[in-house]
Amino acid sequence: MTTSPDLSRYFGTFRAETEASWLAQAYLPPRLFGQMIEQRSILVTGDEGSGKTALELYLKRHAAQQLPRLLTVSWRPALPEDTLSSGQIAELFISQAMDSLSFAFLALIARESALYLKAPAWTRDFMHWFVQAFLRGDRQYHLSRLADGSSPEGLEIVTRLLNDPPREVLSRDSLPSSILSHLVSAVRAFGLEGIWIFIDGLDTLFRVSPERLEKFVASFFSTLDLFEEGLFTFKVIISNELEARLLKTRGVLTRRFSTYQLRWSEEDLIRLTEKRIALSMQRDDLSLPRLCKDAEWLNWLKKFGGLSPRGWLELIRPILDAYLTKGKPLTQSEWSDAYRQFPPRLRLDLEAERVFIGWGETSVTGIGYKLLRYLYENRSRPCKKSELYEHVYKEYYKTEAATKKKDDNRSTRIDWEGPLDTALYRLRQTVEWDPREGADPLYIISERGKGQIRLENYE
Repeated sequence: MTTSPDLSRYFGTFRAETEASWLAQAYLPPRLFGQMIEQRSILVTGDEGSGKTALELYLKRHAAQQLPRLLTVSWRPALPEDTLSSGQIAELFISQAMDSLSFAFLALIARESALYLKAPAWTRDFMHWFVQAFLRGDRQYHLSRLADGSSPEGLEIVTRLLNDPPREVLSRDSLPSSILSHLVSAVRAFGLEGIWIFIDGLDTLFRVSPERLEKFVASFFSTLDLFEEGLFTFKVIISNELEARLLKTRGVLTRRFSTYQLRWSEEDLIRLTEKRIALSMQRDDLSLPRLCKDAEWLNWLKKFGGLSPRGWLELIRPILDAYLTKGKPLTQSEWSDAYRQFPPRLRLDLEAERVFIGWGETSVTGIGYKLLRYLYENRSRPCKKSELYEHVYKEYYKTEAATKKKDDNRSTRIDWEGPLDTALYRLRQTVEWDPREGADPLYIISERGKGQIRLENYE
């Protein structure tokens, strides 16, 4: 049996942005999804690989299917200059949000022109003015983007909205609160129940400039007073790392947002993984236990996949390939050989003193951690055992037998290699998985005859 041609499609990049066309068929909503879709602002945090982008896409898909309709807006903020006053920053944020909202409105009308044609004349006049006042960038470029997926009638309408001069229903210098009040009335007159604003790109901004982003968040929350109207709902999904940096604004967060942690149980991860397998193979009878005769393989998947959807999906790919090639459940040796071709990577968080293999955390303590840390810090080269002794083990190995006096009164090193080898053996027992006798280690490699140790398969 040959590998399914669809396997690379469903077990390839593991980036939700590239999976949008079919992701909903393989997605498992988190258990509190019913609360997340309520008409209130939410802040969802999650680790890398926890499915943050997939959740956002699924929320947008849900909003698009709602009746009465919701307008979904993707706003990617640009950080303000440090020299701007708080008032100028608030004005900038309003302008950015309204720019994104204008394009979202045009995209909706391009697809569903009936919403515009059935609306009262005053609402059409206001939205015409609003688009012209706030949409930034080249008009022809926007039209080319809107043409994809639009109806002929819808494209004609948005072309007029972009190119024809509007009635001056309001002054561009009107107070933001006044403009937003008119916007709320117009959106409701179009038959829309609410506006969901997804704030994108905060994690990227955090990696580029964490200090400036903290200032941005504080200014952003002060701007939210203008969006008190219940029509506006903010959906913010960020990393745990960024959330930890926002302690100063946590009080504001909890007052204005319902907060959620994106977590998955092992049972959920099994269901999610099996849904994707079923979609990729067009069969729903292939459960995870049926892939391998050896039940221990599921313990391996749970240990190194952690509680991460991406972790489970990445690790299962070589097992699926081997299963499809053989056409029947794998033996212990077969699945072990399959995963060894693409082993989960070893990574240390040196600041937090944590060890990860794949997407799961492995407990390594005491002298084992100190040895592993030194090897990891010097992972670009092999380390001599004598080097490990001098820099790591010597301090730990403080016994009366550490040195002995010879008859000529010289102090010499006694046999430290035995205890060091024992410590390395125990470290391997902790981080290595393959239980087969004689199986070569994947991570802590001894160069026989050279007295050297090196790391492999690390990040």
